[in-house]
Amino acid sequence: MKLSAALFVVAVAQDSNPGDAKMAEYKQDFVDFDLNKDDLIDAQEIRTQFQGDLDPKELHQFFIDCDKDDSGTVTLQEYIDYAITLS
Repeated sequence: MKLSAALFVVAVAQDSNPGDAKMAEYKQDFVDFDLNKDDLIDAQEIRTQFQGDLDPKELHQFFIDCDKDDSGTVTLQEYIDYAITLS
């Protein structure tokens, strides 16, 4: 499943106090990006999903904003926390 950069931003930028439906959407977005199903999203998985349609600076900024423990990967909780702040 290929997601556009705009769709990715919209998918995570909806609501500062998400309800059950929004949380389910965030979790599904995460699962869709976690290609190797290790419960982490890494830069390669994001690059693969966007197939070159994501500027390297945007990818770098995403990890600066989202990867709070500087592990080089994004957990589901980090992703949800990031998504909530975008609204």
